[in-house]
Amino acid sequence: MVIVLAVKLPDIRGVLDRTDFFALITQRKTSYPPRETIPPAIKPIPAPPAAGMPSLPAQSPKQVKPSPDVQPSLQSQPAVQTAAIRTGILFFVKIEEDGLISSKEVRRNIPASESPLTDNLGALIQGPNEGEIRSGLVSLIPRGTKILGVKIQGNTAIVNLSEAFMYNQYGPEGYEAQLKQLVYTATSFPSIHDVQVLIEGQKKEYLGGEGVYIGASLSRNSF
Repeated sequence: MVIVLAVKLPDIRGVLDRTDFFALITQRKTSYPPRETIPPAIKPIPAPPAAGMPSLPAQSPKQVKPSPDVQPSLQSQPAVQTAAIRTGILFFVKIEEDGLISSKEVRRNIPASESPLTDNLGALIQGPNEGEIRSGLVSLIPRGTKILGVKIQGNTAIVNLSEAFMYNQYGPEGYEAQLKQLVYTATSFPSIHDVQVLIEGQKKEYLGGEGVYIGASLSRNSF
């Protein structure tokens, strides 16, 4: 059989060439569309870091923890400080129904400071408070009197007063009463024995025109 095909092969090839058999077979082979090939997925290539900028490693997003409620601290609040108070002794006067003038001691709470004598005399110059007025107490120290200075030399208090202290409308008894208020209040301190009165920084011989002597220091025994 193989021998016969080999003998007839030139005749068969000629017939195929005349009938365009090979061209038809070639056309059928090329008529099929080529198979579509899907390229592999292209992974994105990260861009190179900019020149001079260090590349940072990828960081996972931080988890934000809710902040706990902040409670106010009681210790952070400043403590309210109260001023120190001491008891001061002042002397006012009481005018009786018969006109007699008498000295009355008053104990009052006064803010403490490093100048207790000045504090007491300042409270005296301001006059009696409402409760003391209801008790019938008054002050015969003339209105407008101001303390210009207080100094202590030994056992003597030198008290410098404004000129208003020189004038009293109640006469000699009024002058003596206002001096007594001043001297008794100052000598309520055990270390003070007497008081020298100055008017506008000057020593005066007499208080007013009535002849009440203030040229020397006065003690409680002076009245």
